[in-house]
Amino acid sequence: MKKKCLKMTTLANTIYKRCECCNRVKDIYFKLSVLHATQTTYLVGDFDLCKSCGENFGDILNITVDTSKTI
Repeated sequence: MKKKCLKMTTLANTIYKRCECCNRVKDIYFKLSVLHATQTTYLVGDFDLCKSCGENFGDILNITVDTSKTI
């Protein structure tokens, strides 16, 4: 799988809803966007991830994640 097909972004403000990985209702810190394999301009889908799931996905995909909030 190409690394550029998965893009993780940190949300500016957390959202309190269900994490799509662990199915727990928590603050959502990350959005993992899944892009088309051959043409990376097309969005196929996305996942809303809590802090722990987002950090785990970051470790798996070798993506640096930052959960610090800037004011």
